[in-house]
Amino acid sequence: MTSCKPFIALAFSLLFTTAAAGELQSHDAIVAAVERFVLQSATGAGNTVNVSVTPLDSRLRLGKCDNLETWLPSGNKLWGRASIGVRCRAPSSWSIYVPVTVRVSGNALVAAHPIARGQAIAQDDLELQMRDLTQYPNGAFSNPDQIIGRTATLNIQAGEVLRPEQLKAALIIRQGQQVTLVAQGAGFKVSSEGTAMGNAATGQVVAVKTRSGQIIKGIAKSDGVVEVYF
Repeated sequence: MTSCKPFIALAFSLLFTTAAAGELQSHDAIVAAVERFVLQSATGAGNTVNVSVTPLDSRLRLGKCDNLETWLPSGNKLWGRASIGVRCRAPSSWSIYVPVTVRVSGNALVAAHPIARGQAIAQDDLELQMRDLTQYPNGAFSNPDQIIGRTATLNIQAGEVLRPEQLKAALIIRQGQQVTLVAQGAGFKVSSEGTAMGNAATGQVVAVKTRSGQIIKGIAKSDGVVEVYF
């Protein structure tokens, strides 16, 4: 039986010696191109971006490139760990993927003091501090208007970054509340009174019982207003 080791060795050799002869591409230039791409693409208003590029394998030999092209491969985002594509079209033809770590620092709302589960968030509960936003995969808030009125779903410690999973939207419709039921369609708009059959936050579906006893479902739009579309 013929051993496959020579073929493995050959494949390894080809991988790391794509430029066996001629001028080689500088690894430093590739790293610089990756850093430049990330900084230009990820920088947002008020945010500071830091990128750490994983050093290329010293055995990797690539032909000299006249114009390095960089791109963000599908499935990657410039947030935390990612890979950046680098390719050359001329005079050599090659492409590689370079691992990077991207950290984005920006303003985030934190708890100014302990917030108890079930407590509605008010302006004086919040402080704006600079944090590493990539530590929060579900995102963080920077605008108080995004969360004032929401309710804490668990106890939040002072200085803790407020995150979407910690808060639930404020209710604008409550069960048993008298609401205005607005029905509108092409060329008409009518309103009537009814009783909410459940609780709802903005944009949620809620059932309303009309004065005639009919049950109609609509979208909670504002405090005490439910809209139905035809």
